[in-house]
Amino acid sequence: MSRENYNDNVFINYPFDNEYQKKFHAIVYTILRCGLIPHCALEHDDASENRIDKLYRLISFCRFGVHDISNTNLGAEDNLPRFNMPFELGVFLAAKKFGSREQKRKSILVFEKSPFLSKIYLSDLNGIDAKAHDNSFTVIIKHIRNWLIASGDQKLPGHIILENEFSQFYEVFLPVILAQSGLELPALSFNDYCSSLQEWLIQYT
Repeated sequence: MSRENYNDNVFINYPFDNEYQKKFHAIVYTILRCGLIPHCALEHDDASENRIDKLYRLISFCRFGVHDISNTNLGAEDNLPRFNMPFELGVFLAAKKFGSREQKRKSILVFEKSPFLSKIYLSDLNGIDAKAHDNSFTVIIKHIRNWLIASGDQKLPGHIILENEFSQFYEVFLPVILAQSGLELPALSFNDYCSSLQEWLIQYT
């Protein structure tokens, strides 16, 4: 990642669980297809780097941030909630509020599961227009595309085109790419997914 790409870098803050995987993959697809660069905490695995420092660095290098705070489930083993997503959203908002002129240009998209639900469990978000996705990857694609249009003057494909392309890639081409590469979808790494997707985009779009 380079600070030179600040205006094209998108930080993705999402739940790390298999149930969310397709929605996360839809987010990455839409960002790449729209000509931007997706980033998340899983792209680097360096045991020498403190996790919070890695988070600060990622956020500082990204103008855009997609934050999904819809996961309010309790853990199966400890019966406790996960606070990583709201925490990372808070760091991103703080960077925008208190950072340099460059950081103040940050643009944020917040997802929740149902309309106004986040206002109940995270009332400090009052005043921020969170988008409800109802666990639908098509809704996620539409909101990200419209958010990027509103954040700049770029011309992007319509959301219906993006939804159809993603379905074709995910259901038809990705299984073939995985079989050829000796990979499996449930354990697919962020970097392997991005590489597979970039390869497909070069050939078919």
